[in-house]
Amino acid sequence: MAGGRVASLDEPADAARVIDAGGRTAVPGLVDAHVHLIMGGEALGRLDLSGVRSRDEFEAAIAARHEQLPPGRWLIAHGWSEENWAGRAVPDKRWLASASRPVVCHRQDLHAALVNDAVLARCDTSHDPPGGRIERDPASGEPTGLMVEAAAWTLVNPLVPRPEVAEQGRALMAAQTHLFRHGVTTVGTMEYARTVREVFEPARGRLRLRCRVILLDRGWPMDFEFGRRFVADEHLAVIGYKTFIDGTLGSRTARMFADYADDPGNRGLIIELAAQDNLNSWARAVAEAGFCPCLHAIGDEANRIALDAVEPIKGRSRCRIEHAQTVDEADVARFRDVIASMQPLHKADDGRSIDRRLGPGRRGRVFPFRRLLAAGARLAFGSDWPVVSCDPLLGVRAAVTGLTTDGELFAPGENLTVDETLRAYTAGAAHAVGLDDAGVLRPGGLGDVVVLDRDPFEADWVRRPPKVVMTIAGGEVVYDER
Repeated sequence: MAGGRVASLDEPADAARVIDAGGRTAVPGLVDAHVHLIMGGEALGRLDLSGVRSRDEFEAAIAARHEQLPPGRWLIAHGWSEENWAGRAVPDKRWLASASRPVVCHRQDLHAALVNDAVLARCDTSHDPPGGRIERDPASGEPTGLMVEAAAWTLVNPLVPRPEVAEQGRALMAAQTHLFRHGVTTVGTMEYARTVREVFEPARGRLRLRCRVILLDRGWPMDFEFGRRFVADEHLAVIGYKTFIDGTLGSRTARMFADYADDPGNRGLIIELAAQDNLNSWARAVAEAGFCPCLHAIGDEANRIALDAVEPIKGRSRCRIEHAQTVDEADVARFRDVIASMQPLHKADDGRSIDRRLGPGRRGRVFPFRRLLAAGARLAFGSDWPVVSCDPLLGVRAAVTGLTTDGELFAPGENLTVDETLRAYTAGAAHAVGLDDAGVLRPGGLGDVVVLDRDPFEADWVRRPPKVVMTIAGGEVVYDER
């Protein structure tokens, strides 16, 4: 290493620093193309319900955290999914312990929130907001406490006390440390301009993680002033803007061509700019301003809408479709030269419920890793942390083995090789965040390296995947467990 870059791949160059990996396997620094960095850092200190396996455990976890918190503090939790317990009952406000303390429990996908009466009393629940749904008891019509999509975003989220800037700064540093432990040296992170200005910019001197920001500010018409005036450096840059076309499979809000098999009459939602018929203009405006348009699309109809929007600007911008989980066969070839920003751990999670959600006949449309790669898509893998773990080696395992989180084999025809998967977590994801000299090991390339405890090409990814023992960012060791 020299000057934070790779000096040589064989003999040490003059004045280069030599870091001994002890004969272990070194790969390029891993890149997560899609995280929510501040949210991930905050989640490290919040109640995590992803391990809950029953209503009793859910209620006990909420009650225990309620007792730990001082009076007046909101109880914020995340990570629950009805797929994790027998019967798959969707929780309601009766599962929440506190009558007076406001409680907000975000579903694993972050597209729905369960709240108690103390929160509902602060919300206008007289009608569903555009692009959202307030779940109601079919007999009484009273809100159950489950707020879906815009009902969570526009009614609940603005009420939640915003952490102090100093607290968000600590969350950012905690997220950086956590990612380094997992070998991630670069991220594409989804953030609001206010957070970038108040939290990221003051932390420039402490950032060793390369943070490539995709802005979530998505009013129309677009205001690009912040992005244009932003001064980029090695560790912090604004590269794109993001919009949402639909929701998620887990919340049955991903927009499908046909009804959900387990919810007849529901095809999901089209939301925000797509619902306002401004999506194509938005994509063109983002590209013309010199930024990367990133379009959240999970359902098959949503992916077609996304492809229609980016078709006229392909080749002039790094067009990203975020998630691309369900794609009609007629649209697979249209992904050529489009960045498919996908998350293998979502396949491991959603694979448990696809047949119930969509019916076995649509299994062939979901998570088409291999078909998109064969069609010429630019695969860029990531995690969507804190929706799922940010450990990329768990993602490699999911993409290579096709195993769900329950250990069942799902859609093995879309499995990738270890080489293909690692490329999607290195060079592919680096391309997606605009860093073509990252995700590779070559003289002059960025000095980001991960050392694994065993050869990933020889490892048993089912029983004993490799693990990270050292992370090097910019030529400096930032994690070392040896």
